Amino acid sequence: MIGKRIIPLVSLFFMPRLSAQEGERVSLRLDTSEADAVLSILDKRAEHQQVEDADWQRLFTSTPYRRLKERESSMHRPLSDDDFKRFVATLDAHRQELRNTLTSWSQANLTVIAQRPLAYLPAEAKLRAAVYPAIKPQTNSFVFQASTDAAIFLYLGPEESRAQFENKVAHELHHIGIATFDEEYEQRIQSLPENVREAARWMGALGEGVAVLAAAGSPCDPPLAVYPEQDQCAWRVQMDRAAADLDELNNFFLDIIHGDVRNEAIEHEASTFFGYRGPWYTVGYLMATTIEKQLGRPALVSTLRDPRVFVAKYNEAAISRKNQGRVELPLFRKEVLDAVTASSSAPNQ
Repeated sequence: MIGKRIIPLVSLFFMPRLSAQEGERVSLRLDTSEADAVLSILDKRAEHQQVEDADWQRLFTSTPYRRLKERESSMHRPLSDDDFKRFVATLDAHRQELRNTLTSWSQANLTVIAQRPLAYLPAEAKLRAAVYPAIKPQTNSFVFQASTDAAIFLYLGPEESRAQFENKVAHELHHIGIATFDEEYEQRIQSLPENVREAARWMGALGEGVAVLAAAGSPCDPPLAVYPEQDQCAWRVQMDRAAADLDELNNFFLDIIHGDVRNEAIEHEASTFFGYRGPWYTVGYLMATTIEKQLGRPALVSTLRDPRVFVAKYNEAAISRKNQGRVELPLFRKEVLDAVTASSSAPNQ
C-alpha cells in the first residue's frame, strides 16, 4: 500500500539538481494523501472488510480533500462528504488501475518537470505549489489560489499516463509562475476605465496557449504528443479554426470595451472560449509560437508580465512574418490595443 508522500522538489536525491538561483524560485511538494485514503478504502471493499468511520475521516481530513471542497464551493458546486462516499463506491473495478497510475506519477522527476515552465518565464517568476493527484468526480485538472497558496489538482484516472501527468504539471506551473506578476499587472491597468480594465484582465486568458507551449518544451514539438490520437486530432481541428477564433476574440474584447457585455455576461461569454482546449488555448498557442519562431524566445518571455504586451508583440511578429512573404496571419485590432493601453502604464518592449 502506498503511504502518504510529501515530496519536496528541491530534494538532494533528485537529479538534475536546481541551480542556487532556481532553488530560490522553486518549491513544490507532492501530496498523495487524498488518493492514498481513497485507495485504502477501496482495498477494504475489495477484501469485504468494514469501512470504518476512521477510514473516511482519514480521507475527509486530508489537505487535498479539504482544499478540493473549498475550491468546488468557490465554483458554486458544493461537494458533500456523502456524495463523495457514493462516488468512491463506483470505483471498485478501477482500484488496481488507479493504484498503478498513482505509483507511476509518484516516480516522476519534478525537478525535470519544473525546467519546462522555467524556460518560458521571466527570471523573477516563482514556482511554489502543492501538487495533488486527486481521485475525484470531476475529470478536470486545475490551479487553485495561484497567487496565494497555490495548489495544482491533477485528475487521477485509470488511463492517465505519467507523461500526461508531467505535461499537465508543467502547464499548470506556468500559470503559477505568471501569477507572480498578477498584482503588478493589476496596478498597471488601474487607470483604465472599468470596462476596459476588464478586457485587459481577460487578455490574460491567452496565457493558456503559452502554457501549452511551455509544457511541450518547444514550438517544434507537437503540443499534445503525449495524449491519445483523438485529443491530438481535436487540437488540429481547433488550430485550423484559430484565425476565425482570433476574430471572435477581437469581437469579445470590443464588446467589453464598448460596454455591450457586462458582469456575469462577460464571465459566461469568456467561459465559452475555454471549452476543451478552445480558443484561449489555440489562439494563445498560435500567438506564442509565432513570436518565438519570428522574434525568438527572449522576445516572447519579455511579454509575459503584461498580457497587453503579449498581444501587441504577436501583431508585430505576424506583420514581420507577412513582410517575409509568408502566409498572412490574423491580427488583433488596433482599436482593441489602443483602448487597453491608453492612459495606462504598459511597459515598453
